[in-house]
Amino acid sequence: MKNLSIAIVLFVLGFSAHGQSLKLKRADKFYAHLAYKSAQDIYVKLLDTKNESPVMLNHLAMCYYNTNQMAKSAETFAKYIQPESASSDELFYYSQALKQSGRTQEGDAQLQALYAKANTDLRAKSLIDNLNYLESMKAKGEQYSLRNLDINSEFSDFGGYSYFESVLYLSSKFESLSVKREWTWDGTRFLDVFLAREKDGQWNDERMLNDICTKYHEGPVCLYGTNLYFTRNSAGKNKYDKNGIQNLSLYVGSVDVLGGVSETLLPFCSAEYSVGHPAVSRDGKTLYFASDMPGSKGVDIYEVSIEGYQKYGTPKRLEGNVNTDGDEMFPFIGSNGTLYFSSNGHIGLGGLDVFMVDAKGDVINLGQPLNSMNDDFAFILKDDNKTGYVSSNRPGGKGDDDIYAFTYTGPIEIKISGVITDLANNAPIKDAYVVLIDEKGKQITSVKTDENGKYEMPALSGKTYTIQVKKENYIAQKSTVQTTEADVQKDFQLVEDAVSFVFDVKDKKTQSALSGVSIKIEDLSRKTIKNLQTADNGSVSEKWISYKVGDEVKINVTLNKEGYLSKTVGVNFVIPSQVVNVSELMDIAMSKLEVGGDLNELISINPIYFDKGKWNIRTDAALELDKIVAIMNQYPGMEIELGSHTDCRSSVKFNQDLSNKRAKASAEYIQKRISAPSRIKGVGYGESRLKVDCPCEGKVVSTCSEEEHQKNRRTEFIITKMK
Repeated sequence: MKNLSIAIVLFVLGFSAHGQSLKLKRADKFYAHLAYKSAQDIYVKLLDTKNESPVMLNHLAMCYYNTNQMAKSAETFAKYIQPESASSDELFYYSQALKQSGRTQEGDAQLQALYAKANTDLRAKSLIDNLNYLESMKAKGEQYSLRNLDINSEFSDFGGYSYFESVLYLSSKFESLSVKREWTWDGTRFLDVFLAREKDGQWNDERMLNDICTKYHEGPVCLYGTNLYFTRNSAGKNKYDKNGIQNLSLYVGSVDVLGGVSETLLPFCSAEYSVGHPAVSRDGKTLYFASDMPGSKGVDIYEVSIEGYQKYGTPKRLEGNVNTDGDEMFPFIGSNGTLYFSSNGHIGLGGLDVFMVDAKGDVINLGQPLNSMNDDFAFILKDDNKTGYVSSNRPGGKGDDDIYAFTYTGPIEIKISGVITDLANNAPIKDAYVVLIDEKGKQITSVKTDENGKYEMPALSGKTYTIQVKKENYIAQKSTVQTTEADVQKDFQLVEDAVSFVFDVKDKKTQSALSGVSIKIEDLSRKTIKNLQTADNGSVSEKWISYKVGDEVKINVTLNKEGYLSKTVGVNFVIPSQVVNVSELMDIAMSKLEVGGDLNELISINPIYFDKGKWNIRTDAALELDKIVAIMNQYPGMEIELGSHTDCRSSVKFNQDLSNKRAKASAEYIQKRISAPSRIKGVGYGESRLKVDCPCEGKVVSTCSEEEHQKNRRTEFIITKMK
């Protein structure tokens, strides 16, 4: 039953048709009831008559398709189909008929036409997303060897389901002499469940499992513990749907010690749709199955929770990338929890292909020779994860469908795990990002560590991997591992990734350490601000995790301490090492504000110049006086005496008068720009307080240089009071 919509016609169309139109009606009734073989025989006789139409040709093409005559199906589709007017299903089945006839490129062209018509159709999108799928499969190599089993017959045989120490498989080889057991779908016999034992490739003790076999279809099946889940055509009074179709249902039977089976219909089955192809998760808590129940797109895979003896939850269509607009069937759960299934909706070689869902949730085609251009299905993997069975109707077999034993010859799945800790304190690091990278630099998978710093991820044997570990605020690490068939344990110890910036603040005059200094750091590159305070030793350090050695830094540093002149300095530098002493890169020594101190010695004030014999404030002088304004506004408790001094040249009276006028003009400029103008007064000292002894009154001729005279011509800003 590789087709889930297994149908049995409710009635036999036994009337005698007169005329071609009646024959067409008869054929259409057979077609509507899925009796494709009977419908096909009539449609063929109506070719090249007035009854031939696109609808009739479509029905005939689908009859050929459903009876596995793909070349004839493709030929019939080609007679009438036009991409612009064809439906999505017509283009899809035409593509499948072409591919199963060996015309892969032509089949893919029809899928591209389908995508142009409906770009949300996942059957077509699967191709568009994987245009190089054939090259990818070829590059992957053939990783399976196949062997046709001796138990195969000229009829349909498929399966290989575990049943205690035996194997169950399905076959239509049984012929009843008393009951007609012909399937109206394609004229073949019904499927029964057979049991056989395999040892060293030899099969014996073969017999039919009579406890569940009826005159209709049975299988596929699944054994979990002593519960045997199996598929069967709907039975009982209400076994037909509204169209007279006998769909599939799922049953569960409890196998007793004598091999008997007591069966129960699962509660979510209905005569109106098919439910079949059971598979149970390894923990026994979830049942997977295939169905075309309402909400499906074609045939989809569902899951339902097993909540107790004959108690089940609500079936849910499988989330993720598994289901498409095509058919997904034959789910199987491997010993490691991996989901395998068959699909014609995901891009493949033709017909049903076998796929798996990897750890990232991606759907992977298992490639050749496991898959072929025909139907490949009923993939069953033994617990050794190397051997199992797959069924196929590919050429070269013994009958319709054959069972093949396979051996996996590629790399096996192993586990890479470890613990990530902090090197400084050996504490586990949670949420570290662990990435597995293959030889070509492609990321295979990624995980995060748990609260104990542990990680675990799947890998393959015989490979060379790079494991990369990243964690915010830590230096990334990576290591290369060569895998064998044994699991790998790889631990990492991370080093915190932080550059320490050290600030040592001292008194500029005494060079003693200054505690309690508030430091504001403006990071002009990263647009961030940090606020620190020096300790008793005048030092403070801060780890900046956003920076690394070699990064360029652009910062402004503002220092504040009561009784000291605040200052802001900036610096640009490239980080040379993990520890940077900023004190060595910029002047962050602070000047004490004390009575008698000259602001000229605390801040950078250029000489204040006046025009010869003038005392008006020039533009360049105003710039320097504004610096005093700023400081006095910053420190409202500061009082200043502005002293103007001259050199000895000119008369004493002239120098005294001129210095007074210049001092008062300078003080007035500042008074207009500060609070409490009385806090500054201007005093002219003339030449009474020469800084350099350069007398030149009367007949005395000065021997001082111009530079020495300049030192005497000065403006002093002496702090007279500091609240």
